[in-house]
Amino acid sequence: MRLVHLSDSHLGFSAYSKLDVAEGINQREADFYRAFQEAIDKVIEIRPDVVVHSGDLFDTVRPQNRAIDFALRQLIRLSNEGIETVLISGNHSTPRLRETGNIFRIFEHLKHVHPVHEAGGKTIVVGDATIYAIPHSATPSLAEITSGLRPSRDTRLGVLVLHAGVIGSDTYKMDEFNEQTIPGENISSDWDYVALGHYHEFKRVNPRAYYSGSTERLSFSEAGQKKGIVEVDLDSHSAKFHELHVRDMLDMEPIDASKLTSSEILREAQERVSGANIDERIVRLVIKNVAPDAYSSLDVSAIRRMGSSALHFELKSDRIEVEGEKHVGDTQIGLLADEFKKYVASLDAPDEKKIRLMEIGMPYLMRDDE
Repeated sequence: MRLVHLSDSHLGFSAYSKLDVAEGINQREADFYRAFQEAIDKVIEIRPDVVVHSGDLFDTVRPQNRAIDFALRQLIRLSNEGIETVLISGNHSTPRLRETGNIFRIFEHLKHVHPVHEAGGKTIVVGDATIYAIPHSATPSLAEITSGLRPSRDTRLGVLVLHAGVIGSDTYKMDEFNEQTIPGENISSDWDYVALGHYHEFKRVNPRAYYSGSTERLSFSEAGQKKGIVEVDLDSHSAKFHELHVRDMLDMEPIDASKLTSSEILREAQERVSGANIDERIVRLVIKNVAPDAYSSLDVSAIRRMGSSALHFELKSDRIEVEGEKHVGDTQIGLLADEFKKYVASLDAPDEKKIRLMEIGMPYLMRDDE
């Protein structure tokens, strides 16, 4: 029996100011749609017995209509192909208050599509396998839900689908204020496969538990990561990663400017940028330890022009003020929505209040960013 595992598609995500000429929408938003469509194309090509999406289909609790429409059309494709599809909601798409309602309800009418968003989850039988689908949950916590959880063996195969960080000898988490984590020992070796979501890099947690990773890159922390989906043979317990074609993200080697003049910094930046193919890529260049006199005369505009062929060129520099102390300068401010997320995460407040603030504020900020 074959399964395909994908996760963290974050449909509706947008960043930077470039527009997709063909679609007339934010270029990064379009990139995320295209990556997800390629993933669905690959699923249909593989024709597994079941496909599972382990959380964060959408980037926000209240996705915009365009993201909802796109997701619906892609899931209809799977429905029309007769491919059983299990979706769980992740921390980005689970409202704090139940009365808010979950966007996953719009998928409930689709044949062969099984959206799971209620705390505690549910079991879905597909052929010889029972899928234990457990969405994001704060109360009860995912650590409580998974403690001692084992497949019932009412069917020959048991699959766990879960959206959480894993804490153990190796730690897999995103350091988001509303993430849920579980101890590594909560993942029993009795499962035939554990489809994990939340961590954005493809990783094997144990021989039968994998993060498929996100289907696109969301930040420079993911530069260099391959993005894709996982094809699993449940009988042989083998897993194969299928890479998706996503936009390149390049985090250049930082320039240590502690002993450089402004003209030397400019020359070093020119060599870095000209030595890399940055066309239509997302690029960041960090200049560290800039002396005060070099900082005051540095032609920042000239360095930014060097990156004009990139989809997005982010320049960051830090200036040395006194020994052992730095001043961050020329740090590019991101989209309002991104800055708001950072601000909320930094607040000294309970997670419940932070989540509520995000739910209220994000829809307005996302409209502004459009």
